[in-house]
Amino acid sequence: MPTQSPVAALRLSDISSARVMRAIRFRGPVSRPEIAATTGLSVATVGRATSALAAAGVIRERPELMHDGSVGRPSIPVEIDPSGPVTVAVHIGLHRSVVAVCDLACRILSEYAIGTPGREPVRIADELTAVAFRLLDGYRDRRLVRGGIATAARITGEGRIDHDLLGWEDVPVTDLFADRIGVPFSVAPHVEAMAATELLVGHESHEGTTLVVYAREHLGSALVIDGVVHQPRAGSPDLTHLPVGATELLDDRGGGLLDVVGDSGLVRAAGRHGIEVGSVAELAMHARRDSVAEAILVERATVLGRLVGLLSSITRPDAVVLCGQAFTDHPRYLSALIRATRETRLVGGAPDLRVSTAGGRIQQFAAMAVALDAISADPAAALAARALSAS
Repeated sequence: MPTQSPVAALRLSDISSARVMRAIRFRGPVSRPEIAATTGLSVATVGRATSALAAAGVIRERPELMHDGSVGRPSIPVEIDPSGPVTVAVHIGLHRSVVAVCDLACRILSEYAIGTPGREPVRIADELTAVAFRLLDGYRDRRLVRGGIATAARITGEGRIDHDLLGWEDVPVTDLFADRIGVPFSVAPHVEAMAATELLVGHESHEGTTLVVYAREHLGSALVIDGVVHQPRAGSPDLTHLPVGATELLDDRGGGLLDVVGDSGLVRAAGRHGIEVGSVAELAMHARRDSVAEAILVERATVLGRLVGLLSSITRPDAVVLCGQAFTDHPRYLSALIRATRETRLVGGAPDLRVSTAGGRIQQFAAMAVALDAISADPAAALAARALSAS
């Protein structure tokens, strides 16, 4: 079995090779002097880092892209090697799980979603591993180096989790996947992993505080502070306990905020008003010709907007990022949400508000952030430790 990998750190690294790899990921193809100017590292340090990254198979040179008149190796642009190593990213949801193969340029090369196969950890690991191997069959010429798992869980130890929704207690989830697939796995709670997506693909630099709010069949929030995802030792990112407020069409049964604005709650509320649908997507289609369906979705957006306003008043972030299909799948209701966020007055003005760059694939990107965590932290060391063919 591969050596046990730690719980994902979910932070930007100060290691030189990590800073250089990040600059190449965001800016490549890019020359070494340009990397030095961007990172503040010396040209010599950048040269050593790029040599280590090239030896690890992370980057490649592009001499055909040299500017006219430039000479010498330092001026040869480099980029993340599109034929380089791959990782396996696994998101385990209550009803739906997804497996993806990703590369070091943060691209999802292939993915497949299935209904979560029951609640038993071993069965879930078996079936999702089978999906992973089917996907990896298309990348036999690539090195499989790591894996990552994101799920709505609490970390109980190195690679072990409690998952209330699935009924798991202290499950060694990284061992289950590492034993089957043969590379080290990391794990992180999925809302914190979604926040790490902002570090991975959101913006090249991160200063100040960003509040990340997730909504779909789960409600949660996380903070990114100066490039570090805050991972509290106690408590939960779950927001179900927060007040709902008055509702007219949504189904408030006293079960908490998630029970009201989660996808299942919306489908149930629609049924109470004579609209028989099996999903929020179907409800959104009805809303184009049904005023009650439209009002249900507007009311959910309003409740979620008030939630964002409340969280912003408590955490006072510089920016707020909305992720999850409750936000990304229904852009026509964002105006109602934004109006509702402004019901809570914030001294000094409202924070910047935007939808996650991951869009409707936030679960895949969150799992990718976990899979790439150790590599992003110290790429040369992480890739020198083990290299396994994806065959």
